[in-house]
Amino acid sequence: MEQVVDTLQKGFLLSICIPTYNRPEKFRQMMMGLMPQLTSEIEVVVRDDSSNDETKHVLDELVKKFNPSAKINYVHGEKIGLDAANLFLLENAIGEYVWWFSDDDEFMPGAIVRVLGLVKKYPEITFIWVNYGFEKIETLAVNKEDGFFKDGNDVLGSVGANIGLLSSLFLRREDTYSSIPLARKHVKGFSFAALVPVFHVLLGTGKFYFLRGPYILCKVSNTVEDIKKEATKGGEIRNDFFDVFGVDFYEILMEFKGRFNRYSMRKILTDSFASLWRGMLVGWVGGWDTPKGKRWKMFKLYWSFPEFWIAIIPFLMPLWINKGLYKIYKLFFSHRKWIFRRNVTV
Repeated sequence: MEQVVDTLQKGFLLSICIPTYNRPEKFRQMMMGLMPQLTSEIEVVVRDDSSNDETKHVLDELVKKFNPSAKINYVHGEKIGLDAANLFLLENAIGEYVWWFSDDDEFMPGAIVRVLGLVKKYPEITFIWVNYGFEKIETLAVNKEDGFFKDGNDVLGSVGANIGLLSSLFLRREDTYSSIPLARKHVKGFSFAALVPVFHVLLGTGKFYFLRGPYILCKVSNTVEDIKKEATKGGEIRNDFFDVFGVDFYEILMEFKGRFNRYSMRKILTDSFASLWRGMLVGWVGGWDTPKGKRWKMFKLYWSFPEFWIAIIPFLMPLWINKGLYKIYKLFFSHRKWIFRRNVTV
């Protein structure tokens, strides 16, 4: 049974919306960066689906220590998955703007002052991409100067597959209302249902801003060992990441086919697929993933992408050849790490 612990009056400029599940220490680190930046213009909406009350204790402790007057709307409910939690937060927020934020990322000093200053100066802004550092603050996700995007196509072309990072998404709430029914169609647990309102806003008449920062530190929640355990849970080799990043992301973007231009859509899908198939190949070589069943999905969705014809070559070769090639690769490029996102320079 969901329980709203604190009901707030209307009148907030910003709602910071945080979904969380059984990660109290990561939640603590995130809140440590957020609490000193809160003002009376901001509400924090937390959807906590944890199986215990540890996260609530952390929240109470930090509010008491840093900001007893902070406006917190805390909701504890049964586990419904990230997709449904994000839409729940969007519908229960009451601020003029919404900023989704992952419980394992971190706010950098000055982040909130900067974004609120922008929307006060330019009230026509309906979307801000808040740039982040990946694992360390010096590693920019997108290397671009502060300023307005030309339009929604420019957002997709500039940001690429990084658009899926929840903590970078800042948008005007009222512009999302009509997109929520479509977003619900794409609720699958952990996927990209929250991008439906984002794409809807990007097709609107507002202004879109790129905030270089970085004002967010994005840390990898799952190590390679964590991913291996998840991929082989129950003794069966599988890869949910393929369905999430390869299939679900594609299906959501196709909802907007013909509304964004062909170039921007292909670029973002190429970026996503390029990272995906390389990670899948590493998993196959490492013995914790298999291309079984996925090669057909790859062909069905991505056959027209040049990146597919690069990917299909190693996946059609015997495993023992790929293992040998991977050993050579690690020998000469051992300093490189495989990640789902790559830096984009524009």
